Parts: sequence; C-alpha cells; structure tokens
Amino acid sequence: MQLNPIHVTVFKLLEGRLFRIPGYQRSYSWGRHQRVDLFRDIEEAQRSGLDHFMATVVGLTRDTIGIGAEEFRVVELVDGQQRITTLVILLKSIEKALSVASPVCGGCHHDAQF
Repeated sequence: MQLNPIHVTVFKLLEGRLFRIPGYQRSYSWGRHQRVDLFRDIEEAQRSGLDHFMATVVGLTRDTIGIGAEEFRVVELVDGQQRITTLVILLKSIEKALSVASPVCGGCHHDAQF
C-alpha cells in the first residue's frame, strides 16, 4: 500500500467522493464538546482568513460508482470518520436552511449545492 499525503480544502476532500465507514469503526460518538471545538476552529479560520489544519483523514479508495451522469470514488474511511461525519451533517444542515423559503426575496428558494 502506498500513502499519498496531500493537503486539501474541505471542498476538495468531499468533491467527487462517497465515503464509506467500515463496520469495524466505532459508531458516531462526538458530543457537544468536540462539535463546539470544531465549529470554533471553522469560525476562527473564516475570521482570520488563514488555513486551518483539521487533522489527518485517512481513506482507502475502493472503487468507483456512477450515480446518474456523475462518477464518484468510494473511499473507505480509516481515520477521521468523526470529523467527516460532523462536517457532512453541518453542510447538509446549511443546505436545508438555505433551501427554506426566504421572506427577503419574496418566497424564492435558495438551492445551494454542497
């Protein structure tokens, strides 16, 4: 097995990938403390305009799957599944909040793609 460490943004990490958490990994267990720490780190990175190292994510590319006209790499998460799961939940929550009718624009819907 060859390791290829790369430094990427969250967008690049998620782009074109489907993450699979193998059965041997522990269940999602982050509590309020871990989530608050992550959210504070995100806020600080946004405020400062600097990159933030969120820790290592280790994944093994297993195969490719097509969904509609798009192809995605299936990545088995070996380390970092708690952070990735939390980020995906956060992004999905943001997407849902933005898709709610906005009184500012007369009931239009914002269809954010995350």
